[in-house]
Amino acid sequence: MPNTPDLGFLNAPSDRASSLRSNEKWVKEKLNDPRSKVIVFVGDRPAIDVSGENLTIDFRQTVTCGQLASWPDPLLVHIDGQQCAVFATQLPAEAENSIVSADTKLIDLRSLAMQDCLPVGQTGMLAQAKSILHWHQYHQFCANCGTQTQTCDAGSRRLCPSCERNHFPRVDPVVIMLVQHEEKILMGRGIHFTQGHFSALAGFVEPGETIEEATRRETFEETGIKIGKVEYLMSQPWPFPSTLMIGVLAQATSTTIELDKDELAEARWFDLAEIQTMVHNNHPQGLSLPPPMTIAYQMIKKLYPQL
Repeated sequence: MPNTPDLGFLNAPSDRASSLRSNEKWVKEKLNDPRSKVIVFVGDRPAIDVSGENLTIDFRQTVTCGQLASWPDPLLVHIDGQQCAVFATQLPAEAENSIVSADTKLIDLRSLAMQDCLPVGQTGMLAQAKSILHWHQYHQFCANCGTQTQTCDAGSRRLCPSCERNHFPRVDPVVIMLVQHEEKILMGRGIHFTQGHFSALAGFVEPGETIEEATRRETFEETGIKIGKVEYLMSQPWPFPSTLMIGVLAQATSTTIELDKDELAEARWFDLAEIQTMVHNNHPQGLSLPPPMTIAYQMIKKLYPQL
């Protein structure tokens, strides 16, 4: 299935300069190239240019950011179509006053994706940058010997100087399943969801599992529903902090719900007519779906194109 236009965090740049990252001379040249740019995060929020009619990333020039090398871990994000390098850096919360101005605001990624207010590909670029910055922030010590590690290859690797163990950024796979039985779908409300807000079931893939096995296990654990056929639908990067949502259509072979109350506040079957009212925000009981930028919403639209 092709990328769904309304799905958030898609179209991250594809040229990540994998063959050049280990070339320290090349990286240093890019850091000092006046054409190079840097995406600035303060905490988890990127700097956004709000001066124009449309929002855009507030790219800074690397050469005007203290040569960037003095900033925390400048990480290469990608090379753009003009062969200009784009880096990312993360500043502490106390740096907010030095970044924010009348033309620059700090806006969280979820809000940017929900509003779909950035040029094509920029939310994907921010998702990529945020995930890698988060990984570096929370993986600064070697899991093998405990020594503080060093950033290598412009951010695509960390090296332990003591035991020489390499550490690489990780992505956590999550199955998110639209469970179907005849003309109805099963959705749940998580224990931390707002009242009346339903979504597709989801759970992390565990070691030694296939996507199909994880789908069957998670669905049964949370609702007691047994699953037969599992069909892949689509996927979505989810940078909170670094997850890959793997969307599947799962065919239920049972219908009686046995709720795991540690995971879900409630779960129920929905028919097409009720789903339609939720899509149009006029459900008689005020029940709602996730926003259009989420994979759960887009899977429902995929299953029911008439909505």
